[in-house]
Amino acid sequence: MRTKLAVFVLLLLAVPAASAAPDPPSTRTALPAHAVLLQQRAEFLRLAKDGVRRTRAHFWNARLGWYNDRLDLDWRPGMPLARLWTAYPLFETLNAIALAEPSRANRAAVRAFADKARDYWNPEIIPAGGYSYLPGTRTPDVNAFFDDAGWWGLAFLHAAQATGDRRYLRDAARAFHWIVDDGWEDGEGGVWWDTDRHHKTAEPLAAAILIGAKLYRETRNETYLRDVRKLLTWADTWTVHDETRLYQRSSTDSVLMNYVQGMMIEAHLELCAISGTSYCRRAKQLAQASAERFPADAEWAPPNDAIYLSSMLALYRHDGNPRWYGLAHRNALRAIRNARGRHGLYLKRWDRVGVPGGLLRMHAATLSLFAWLAATPPPRAVVRAK
Repeated sequence: MRTKLAVFVLLLLAVPAASAAPDPPSTRTALPAHAVLLQQRAEFLRLAKDGVRRTRAHFWNARLGWYNDRLDLDWRPGMPLARLWTAYPLFETLNAIALAEPSRANRAAVRAFADKARDYWNPEIIPAGGYSYLPGTRTPDVNAFFDDAGWWGLAFLHAAQATGDRRYLRDAARAFHWIVDDGWEDGEGGVWWDTDRHHKTAEPLAAAILIGAKLYRETRNETYLRDVRKLLTWADTWTVHDETRLYQRSSTDSVLMNYVQGMMIEAHLELCAISGTSYCRRAKQLAQASAERFPADAEWAPPNDAIYLSSMLALYRHDGNPRWYGLAHRNALRAIRNARGRHGLYLKRWDRVGVPGGLLRMHAATLSLFAWLAATPPPRAVVRAK
């Protein structure tokens, strides 16, 4: 019976979209009936779990005890293991699977990954340690990236949520403090991208605001809220784009990134729960402006787009507006139709464009979108296409 249901739902998922052409940014995404969405939710969970099994089969490095960065082992054969940015979507996939299906086995999988993820902490980074992009790095002479700390902090927070293990809050706090203490530039303000200080950028800034707000909710430690307000005040003062009112990359770079908006939407939702409705209004304004600015068919790259869409799902869980769910649902169906490559792995972009090397982060990012949809009860209302 289970096999028949899976086949039936796969057929539903394989139905072509109403229009093959990209929608204009303001287009709302149509959803099927609630009963179909429930079936698809179960199928998203199955696809995520199957994808994790395939990940272990094709990316696991038994000799080194961790995942390879890509299928192409000729790429840096002396350092084949997954970079932190590569491992992040797999970490989030396991978290979301455990939230969707909180079994002992799924929680154990999160704990095993999270415990190993601590190997990315490099205590030698001056002055007090930070996250390196390769596991096991133990040298101060390495350029480390503050956005990596942001991804790991968010994943550790979700690991704590999925397992109930508050030890992982300490790992998230290390990421937050490293960004705030070492990534922030005193005086001028803003957060550096890396320890070599090449440029300032919004990814670690937005991640720190979100991490700090979540840590305050969990601990009620006023230090987190004070730092969050400092970071957000700077962002509101110096990085709000004049035309769209979205957050641009920095005070001097007007590039708009969908996944930065996603993290800022979630951060404002956290602050709404703490401080009142003005933050809720700003979260919805950011979501509306993002839907107008970015195509419904997400086009940045799966690892980035999955972050944005998981944040839209968080907003949907907050306000119940099926439009936000519809964006994630639409792109998951695109991924199912277009992203599969060799070994049944999701190695392509969601628009079917191939990416060389067989990258774990491409595959895992698609899995994370499936998993977050599985962890999110679908809406009953239908969003009509405009």
